[in-house]
Amino acid sequence: MGKYLVIVLIVLLSGCNYLPWRDTPAKRAERERAEEMRRQEEARRQQEQARRQEEARQRLQEEVRRQEEARRQEVMREEEARRQEEARRQEEIRQERARREELVRRQEEERRQAEEARRLEEERRLEEARRIEERRRQLMEDDEDPSLIGMVTEEQLRKANPLLLERSIYYEFDRYDIKPNYATIIAAHAKFLVQHPTVKIFLEGNADDRGSPDYNIALGQRRAGGVHGALLALGVPAKQIESVSYGAERPVAFGQDEGSWAKNRRTDIAYPMR
Repeated sequence: MGKYLVIVLIVLLSGCNYLPWRDTPAKRAERERAEEMRRQEEARRQQEQARRQEEARQRLQEEVRRQEEARRQEVMREEEARRQEEARRQEEIRQERARREELVRRQEEERRQAEEARRLEEERRLEEARRIEERRRQLMEDDEDPSLIGMVTEEQLRKANPLLLERSIYYEFDRYDIKPNYATIIAAHAKFLVQHPTVKIFLEGNADDRGSPDYNIALGQRRAGGVHGALLALGVPAKQIESVSYGAERPVAFGQDEGSWAKNRRTDIAYPMR
């Protein structure tokens, strides 16, 4: 029992050191130093937290700035791509317009040249016909033989060779090669021309009306030229042959069907008739 009383007394005496009347200047100074250190630590902690927050804010601002710069660069690239695409499209439009204008100009020039060539050819043919007619009239007045100036009759051609009455070569659509079945007809005309050197023929190329005027003139010329070349190859002198193209201007059939078109795709062999 005495031991317990001693222990209680020691505890009570130890606690007396914390009583206000036991406070000393040294203890107050110690507490103030502790409090000051606590405040300084708290301030340091708050400063560190503020620094970290500022760094985080700056990092966020930098990231936002980078993203904004990336978006701006992307917008600039897209805008540049749009400008380049628009420039390319405008250049293509300009080139296409220039090509069309050049094509129209060439077609107009070709049409003008073809028209001029047709006009000159027609004038030449009219002059040739006029001279032939004048010579024929003189021969008839002088009672001379018309064959001396190369004029023939249907009967004369028929007697020489009935094939000479076949004076049209026909073609497939958009073709100018001579079909094999016309070989004997062309050979008959070649033989007659070689035997009658005063006779001069015209090869008149024609086309149906489904192409442009310029194209049809060129196609008719190729068709007449093919017969021309075949006659030359068979020995007919070049001075006895002249070729001309009328394109689709001289149809013999006026329907818009294959039967009519087939009749207009031809080369006519024209003799000076009396």
